[in-house]
Parts: sequence; structure tokens; C-alpha cells
Amino acid sequence: MLDIKEKDFFEKADGKSVDFYIEDDMFELEGRFDIRDGEVYICVVDAVEHMLKISGNELIVKPNYDRFTATRPDTGKTFDLEINRVFIPLIDPSASDFKEEFNKGITQFFNKPDDTLVWYDEDKKKWFMEVNKINMYSTGDVHEFDTLDELFEKSQQYTKGKWQCIYFSAEVEEEGGYFYG
Repeated sequence: MLDIKEKDFFEKADGKSVDFYIEDDMFELEGRFDIRDGEVYICVVDAVEHMLKISGNELIVKPNYDRFTATRPDTGKTFDLEINRVFIPLIDPSASDFKEEFNKGITQFFNKPDDTLVWYDEDKKKWFMEVNKINMYSTGDVHEFDTLDELFEKSQQYTKGKWQCIYFSAEVEEEGGYFYG
């Protein structure tokens, strides 16, 4: 997992995908971190049309007190930046794909199109799948599994598609509050 409080957060996030918000808008954008000449860029790869017009194709990320800003290099327009998730995409993953990432220390996987979250609970030594999680206040159906193999075998209808292997999630960090910098 990445820790947003660490000074080398962006170096470790270089090349990974990112879901983020700008301008206090409820529409999430998707991009990829790219460090060039010591500056942190987000190359915007997907968003609803009006957000793509606002963001442009790339943004330069800078710390600003205890937060971040994102500036369009072509216009100089600066926005507040909220990083939601840093991840690598997994398309139609298998249990072995999740196991490989788990062995690297990753314990959360998210299927954005249908809001399904898979995570490992260290205390219970179990895998959990929350299907159709609507938002942080409304949970979906939660299922418990002893192994990833069991999860994939019993939940095939939910395991296909575009998954995010989560290296950082703001939801996890916000429980105790966090400080950027």
C-alpha cells in the first residue's frame, strides 16, 4: 500500500493509475501518474465530457499547505485536487492475479463499474466481497470467504470486468484523518 503522508508517495505512484476529483465536482476523473523532470503529472485518460473540458489532457500536481493542487500546463488554471484511489488495472482477473498482488501487500480490489469491493481482513483471516456498494454511507451485500479461490468460484458473476488493484484509497486513510505533505 502507498501512504499519502510519505514524501516518496508520488515516486512510488509513478506509472500507476489514479481516480481523482477537481473543482469540488462530484464527477471522478481517471488518469495516470507520470513524473517528468522532477514534476508530477496526471495524464487524464477518462472522465465525463464536461470534466475533460475543464481538466484538459494533463495536470501538474503540487503540494499546497496540507492539500494538493492540479494545474493545466496549457492554460495555467489551478484546481484543488483530491486523490481518491491509486491503483493498477486488472481486466478479468483470476484468483491467482489477486494472490500475486496480495503477496505484494495489496489487500483491496475494486470493480468500479458495478461498485464491488474485495478486501482481506487480517484479524479474521478471511476475504470479503461487498457487492454493489453505493457510497460510503450505503453498503451492499457482504459475503465472506476463506480463500480467494473460494471467492472466485462462488462469485463468478461479479469477478469479471475491469478491476482496480488498490495501492492507496482515501476512504481507508480518512478514518483517522490524513495530512498531505
